[in-house]
Amino acid sequence: MRACDAPPSTADALRLTLEVWHPDCWVLQTTRQAAVGLLSYGVFTRTDGCATTLFTLYGDTTSALDDGVSAIRSASAVFDVASMTRDHRGRGQTHGRLQAGNATRELLVDHDGTTQISEAFTDRGFVPAEAVDARDDTEHWTLLTQHDRETVERLLDEVRAGWDATIAVTSITRGIRASERPPLPLDRLSSRQREVFRYARANGYYEHPRETDVSAIATALGLSSSTVHEHLRKAEAALLGTRFD
Repeated sequence: MRACDAPPSTADALRLTLEVWHPDCWVLQTTRQAAVGLLSYGVFTRTDGCATTLFTLYGDTTSALDDGVSAIRSASAVFDVASMTRDHRGRGQTHGRLQAGNATRELLVDHDGTTQISEAFTDRGFVPAEAVDARDDTEHWTLLTQHDRETVERLLDEVRAGWDATIAVTSITRGIRASERPPLPLDRLSSRQREVFRYARANGYYEHPRETDVSAIATALGLSSSTVHEHLRKAEAALLGTRFD
C-alpha cells in the first residue's frame, strides 16, 4: 500500500461543532414553515448537480410531519420525495399521545444539490461525524478535520464568503478514533432533550473533570436546573437503551 493510500488516523483530528445558516436553503425553509426538524445522513450528488439525501423528519405530532412533507414538496429545489417507512413513535409515547420529537418519518429526497452547503465543507477536508440536525432555521454540524485551528478558521471564512453563510463555532476539541466512540442515536431524543444534551456535551458536562454544571447549562438555555436535569436524565436513558419511567 502506498503512503497516500493509507487511511488517515483520527486520533489527533479536530472535532468541530457548528451552527450554520445560509440563504436559499430549502431544508432551513422547511423548519421555518413547519414545526419540524430534519436529520440528514449524507448526500449523493450526481454530475448534473442533482442530489439524493436520506432524511429523518421529526416533530411533536404526525400532523406536524405532514406539514413538513408538504413544505418539502413545495420547495422549488426539490424534485421528488419518497417516504421510506411508516411513522415511528419513540419511547416517550404515553397512552397514545406523542411527546415532543417522538414522531418521525424517513424520507428519501431528490433535490438540487447546488443549494446545499455540505460540499463546501467536504471539498475543504471536513468530514461529517454525525447526522446534520436542522431545526429552528439553523443547521447543527459536527465535523472532523486534520487541519490545524488556523487553517480551520481560514477555510470557514472561505465558506462564509462563498455562501453568504453565518457560521458560529460552538466548540473545537481534539477528536478520538472513530472506533472508540460510535455515533450516538440522537434521533431517539425529543427536540428539547437533543438541544440540552448537545449543549451539555459540547460544553464539557461529560468530561472528567466536568467543565460545566447543570446550573450553568440552565442559565445558558433559559431553563430551570430541575428541567435541565430531567432532560439530561431522559436523554441518557434513551441513548443507553434504557426505558425511563
